[in-house]
Amino acid sequence: MMFPCLPMTTRRLIICSILISFLLASSCAIAGRGAPAPQRVVRVKALADASFRERSFQWSKEVAGLVEAASDYFEREFGIRLLTSKIAPWAPEKGTRSTALLLERLQNDAPLKDREGSYDLVIGFTREPVNVYRGRAYVDRIGNCKEGLGNYVVSSVSEPFHYQGPKADLEIDLLALIHELAHIFGAEHTQDTNSLMHEGFAYRTGIDRKNRDVIMKNKFCPFKK
Repeated sequence: MMFPCLPMTTRRLIICSILISFLLASSCAIAGRGAPAPQRVVRVKALADASFRERSFQWSKEVAGLVEAASDYFEREFGIRLLTSKIAPWAPEKGTRSTALLLERLQNDAPLKDREGSYDLVIGFTREPVNVYRGRAYVDRIGNCKEGLGNYVVSSVSEPFHYQGPKADLEIDLLALIHELAHIFGAEHTQDTNSLMHEGFAYRTGIDRKNRDVIMKNKFCPFKK
């Protein structure tokens, strides 16, 4: 930038002023960009049944990766962080192909409080070939502030899962888990075929505006006790 008609001292003052203004504007933009929403931390107990453990030598790492990947999504979209407080084996009756029955057994087998701590949410992972009509995952309730958020999720995992970081593509088993976790925060099924909350959620990655608003509304609701 040239100021041919101005004295050298004046030109230097103008250039300095421009640089200072630019730096101040840049720092303000950086400070304001992507400012995180108030965060909700959800304490999770993650369990894996025999069918899951038998097919994965590093089953605990796989379970941790699934919860972490789901957490990446909810933290990015809603400011909700899933914190895995415990990973442990789970031993329901083998051969159960109904996620509804598995959920019932999970509620009986896994209390929200044990000798090692208390939890907001219990997620049971299985590799049983569950009845598709019953869905790939199941929750104990669609949450709301009046009655409290749900505490239990059963999720069927069909393929080995390897955590690839927060920017990785959303695989079908992870989409199923995210779909059900959204139910925990009050999201319901929608006729919007572009939404992850549509019953045929495969290959969808976003949640429709109505359900996004519901999740944000219920974000800080207490969990049911």
